[in-house]
Amino acid sequence: MLSLLVTFLGAFLTLIVMRPIANKIGLVDKPNYRKRHQGAIPLIGGVSLFMGNLSYYLMEWDQLRLPYLYIFSIFVLLAIGILDDRFDISPFLRAGIQAVLAILMIDLGNVYLDHLGQILGPFQLTLGSIGLIITVFATIAIINAFNMIDGIDGLLGGLSIVSFAAIGILMFRDGQMDMAYWSFGLIIAILPYLLLNLGIPLGPKYKVFMGDAGSTLIGFTIIWILLLSTQGKGHPMNPVTALWIIAVPLIDMVAIIYRRLRKGKSPFRPDRLHVHHLMVRAGLTSRQAFLLITFFAAICATIGILGEVFYINEWAMFIAFIILFFLYAYSITKAWKITRWVRRMKRRARRNKQ
Repeated sequence: MLSLLVTFLGAFLTLIVMRPIANKIGLVDKPNYRKRHQGAIPLIGGVSLFMGNLSYYLMEWDQLRLPYLYIFSIFVLLAIGILDDRFDISPFLRAGIQAVLAILMIDLGNVYLDHLGQILGPFQLTLGSIGLIITVFATIAIINAFNMIDGIDGLLGGLSIVSFAAIGILMFRDGQMDMAYWSFGLIIAILPYLLLNLGIPLGPKYKVFMGDAGSTLIGFTIIWILLLSTQGKGHPMNPVTALWIIAVPLIDMVAIIYRRLRKGKSPFRPDRLHVHHLMVRAGLTSRQAFLLITFFAAICATIGILGEVFYINEWAMFIAFIILFFLYAYSITKAWKITRWVRRMKRRARRNKQ
């Protein structure tokens, strides 16, 4: 409990201290054609998360795995993220640095994707040396999945909390108390940012954004924990369960990149075609979209947890995930029809009230 309290205070006090510094050095997000918020918002959620996470690590150093390698990796991501938030550096440079960190994770920490479990039948799909390459690409993909989903207030914080909560529950169930408490500690570290991001309780004047520094840190931490918990002998979680735990960011990223490539656009070029943008366009408020998407992510994570609890066949869980992906992709292609239907329903509801 003391470690969790120190984690919360470390994250919260960082937000208070960094606000004037961020405004002074220009570490702020300004409105443009894609960003509809009001005024310049400090991009300090990542610094807050780093300090909260670091506080927990310092309190529980002997209980955590590969602490030097992990802290070094997230410090590099924090520094590059701050530079990107301030100066907008090349996405290829960011991806290259993320690849280097993935290679260090493999080489120095022996943390990599060795197998995919029984996703194709009653046998373990071992990857061998190709698993090293897949680990690098998976690390880049997960980091950027959480980076790309950060589009409306509360969403990144909400989805991150869902993922860490699901991981914590599964680790607790398996007796992996170090990983369980760390997952819950990460939730505590995110809470101060989430509250201020949503204007709770201090209002919009103290609003902050996570920034690339925070979203990449979250993505790397999630892939780090998932690799530790799904690989090796006696792993407490099946690899397919990881897909359900990060279902919304992962599916949204894959669908968006596919649409961009099909239209001949760069996969790194931002747009307003993510699921949260489409919901707002359909007439939902930003807060309603945040709550609905987070609720759906919680359902997906719960399905993953239930799959572990009731020992559902991994190949069945994988097929269900693929079906979910194609349903989502189909819905995106028909987004304009869905938008018209939602607006029509809202107009009809307003007329009925009158």
